[in-house]
Amino acid sequence: MRYRYKRFKLCYALAFILLTGCASGLQSETVIIPSAESDQAVDEGSRPFQVKTIYRMPESKDPVEWLGWSSSKSVVGLFYETEAVDVAKLSLQRFSSPYERVDHSLEIEMNKLSYQLSPNGKYVSGIAKTEEGVFLQMIAYPGGEVESLEATTDANQELWFEEPTWSGNSRFVSYMVMESNKRQYSIGIFDTEAESARVYRLQGLETEALPFKVIVSDDGKMALIVLDEYGHGRRIAMGAVNGNAIDVQYEHDIGTDQAAWLNDDQFVFLGTEGTLYVYDRRNHELSILLEKVDSYEFSKDRKYVAYSQNGENTIYAGKLQGKNILSAEPIYHGVIPSKMYWSLDHRRLLVNGRKNYAKEQGPVAIEPTEHQPFIIEFK
Repeated sequence: MRYRYKRFKLCYALAFILLTGCASGLQSETVIIPSAESDQAVDEGSRPFQVKTIYRMPESKDPVEWLGWSSSKSVVGLFYETEAVDVAKLSLQRFSSPYERVDHSLEIEMNKLSYQLSPNGKYVSGIAKTEEGVFLQMIAYPGGEVESLEATTDANQELWFEEPTWSGNSRFVSYMVMESNKRQYSIGIFDTEAESARVYRLQGLETEALPFKVIVSDDGKMALIVLDEYGHGRRIAMGAVNGNAIDVQYEHDIGTDQAAWLNDDQFVFLGTEGTLYVYDRRNHELSILLEKVDSYEFSKDRKYVAYSQNGENTIYAGKLQGKNILSAEPIYHGVIPSKMYWSLDHRRLLVNGRKNYAKEQGPVAIEPTEHQPFIIEFK
């Protein structure tokens, strides 16, 4: 089918800091730091993250990109398989418990430039370049049926070769669009339920920056835009859908490209200093969830979080309650995670990362090496 679119109970507040220059408009921002006692308010009888089993994923000689979970017990990876010197094919491969071998493989076209698995595991989105132009494509999984979606509204708009991103409820797919003059940016949002899309003009940015990733809230009314300041760092912007435009209301420097909506009014992001923040657009409140964070990942229902901290080769898991992380405990030692994926029922965690070997004395130093992906299953 083808569619064409016309288009954070705080215990104590230790510090309140008013920041200016962070929002278009400009609005005051309150930074709230929870007291240390809040981290101790843990039900000792409840330990949701006791490790039961660790599964090592099978080794592969071919490059692989893990996309996530297609069900509570099955993970999907994108494999580039080389059959001969000049012959290669691309396939989506599924591994189910006990993750020893492929139990389903779906060969797909090589002309797609980026892929994202929907949070519910039912679709893979991608940008495809064909003789007729550039299209947003939706691949039903595991069936393989493909829908090509014409994702711009007129001839002056061009679909970017950046990964389309899913909303947390798997309803909306968002992507970047550029006007032909290369000076105006827009955001396309495809509604999978209505099978329709619109393109919105992005306006109100404080600084000159290149938007390259957008994440839409579950209700489709808000968007997070990741911006590159042309080599001077990156920022996160929050915008509201308003008519035919998305108006930027808040901006902040970020340390990684990762950001996520906790609900339709709150989102999380990692600051440049390694602080994991949650921002509430209703009262313009910026709160600290965790400090000295390297990487993190929230479960699909936003009730749990896995994370690592600076200088530690340890993965922790905890429960999100209000604006605090409770019951946090280490679940794996000896790896620096680069990417983590929660299963749909939050009972398993797929980890991609690397071992951090201590450097030996002498002219030759042992650098960190890639670590074989593994799955942590909880009791």
